[in-house]
Amino acid sequence: MNRHPMGGCFSSHPGKLNTEHAIAKWAQHYAKQGVHFNDTHSEALALLMPLLLCGEQSAQLVFQQQAKVLAPQVCKSSINALNEVEADEAWHDEALQWVFAQLPVLTEQHQIRRAAQRFYSGLGRSESLQQQFIRIASLDACVTQLMQMMERGTIGSQHPFSLLCGLIKKDEAKHVYVSKYFAKHLGASVADIAEERLLILQQLMTLLGRQANQFEVLGVDLEVLQKKLELKWL
Repeated sequence: MNRHPMGGCFSSHPGKLNTEHAIAKWAQHYAKQGVHFNDTHSEALALLMPLLLCGEQSAQLVFQQQAKVLAPQVCKSSINALNEVEADEAWHDEALQWVFAQLPVLTEQHQIRRAAQRFYSGLGRSESLQQQFIRIASLDACVTQLMQMMERGTIGSQHPFSLLCGLIKKDEAKHVYVSKYFAKHLGASVADIAEERLLILQQLMTLLGRQANQFEVLGVDLEVLQKKLELKWL
């Protein structure tokens, strides 16, 4: 699938993509006809895609690393769970890259991508593996809600991109469960999780807030998103 020149945030080395994945079937269905947006949606998405892709690529890389570190310590089924998450993230990246390749190249994308790279690189410098898992679980919970809002947004619920958001949402909800499991397995307390995820939410909202107008075009109110997560977590 084609890739946008602004689509690369982090280098990862995924294995062969699973052709039975739900997003693989989505890609096969829409590969020939492509996806089409009106000019307003096209420009908004072109500016938001670097944020989405940096998150997916960062998560993919982190799960690759975590699987290697934990391999000697946990059972095979646990490592398989991490590998499955990485495989999901690889498909998210692939599908979003393909959509991004059909959007315009804008000068602002450079700055947005750099800001996203700094944000996710900072999150990767965690004090412990359990903290890293808490951070990933927190981010994936945010992405789950964000994808749901985009799925139901102004592009239209039956648009191919909205359907893709729905598929990513389902995967990310599963990833939250996996990451929380490993965080607790490594010793994270309920208090640790509560404190860290509210901090991550605040930092993420600062990053996303710089593109609040673009999210609004797609029908996503970031204040509503933040309040929804805060009420869920407090």
